[in-house]
Amino acid sequence: MSTSAISATTPIYDLLVQERGDAQAEARTAAQQTQDTARQALDWSSVRAAAARREERAFSAFGRSGDDGQVRALPT
Repeated sequence: MSTSAISATTPIYDLLVQERGDAQAEARTAAQQTQDTARQALDWSSVRAAAARREERAFSAFGRSGDDGQVRALPT
């Protein structure tokens, strides 16, 4: 008997799926939902964008901040 013939019929697994449900499919679904939740929880792009907007609006008594983050004196 070849491996393809063995994997083609799985009466024990089919019976278990009927009795208890498809644990593998449920595990895949739960794993995907967990990955989606983690991706959303670890997505800091909105925080970075808000910080950048705050920095653009920020006032410094010592001058304006340049692109490189260095504070420059106001022109006289």
